[in-house]
Amino acid sequence: MKILYNAIAEDTQKKLINEIKSLISDAPLIRPVMPRWNKPFNTLITNAGVWGWVSDKFGYKYVKFHPKTNKKWPKIPLLFYDIWKQFSGYKKLPDCSLINVYPDQNASLGLHQDKDEECFKAPVVSISIGNTAVFKYGKDKKNLKTAVLPSGSIVVLKDYSRLYYHSISKLLTNKISEVRENSLYLKNFTEGRVSITLRRFSK
Repeated sequence: MKILYNAIAEDTQKKLINEIKSLISDAPLIRPVMPRWNKPFNTLITNAGVWGWVSDKFGYKYVKFHPKTNKKWPKIPLLFYDIWKQFSGYKKLPDCSLINVYPDQNASLGLHQDKDEECFKAPVVSISIGNTAVFKYGKDKKNLKTAVLPSGSIVVLKDYSRLYYHSISKLLTNKISEVRENSLYLKNFTEGRVSITLRRFSK
């Protein structure tokens, strides 16, 4: 597992936010719900690529069409591919880009594994933008480590760590200088955090 702090330069982060805004205009944000319990997540999601990850009362799954618009997901931006090529160490390109939007300081993402894919050889590459996040991870639920991810950080789950449990347990209130920087990226978009998770669903 690799955690690369401040791996994405500020100007590239701004470009990523613009790409995300464009994706959301084509594939509006949706609020997933927990299977069976039908409890809403406190994050919002959308996708790009051939496949999109969704969660509803029937389960976690990959689908080729936006569940609200019934349109195909938009294409993965070239900039996302560039980051994958730089950090994944994997020849095949991702066929899914999950966008998670944490709309405020109260948003979080529960402990889970990325195990709904057909392909586990390909890594998972996650990019953090916005407010600093507390990231917990480990090979089981009882022995978790903690990392603090500032905007521009990248996490790569691959090989032995591909099926690690992980979560975003908390968003931190940034220092004044960081708030000024984040308002530049996220004005009229979100006061919280955005993550871009690149995966291969298909073998």
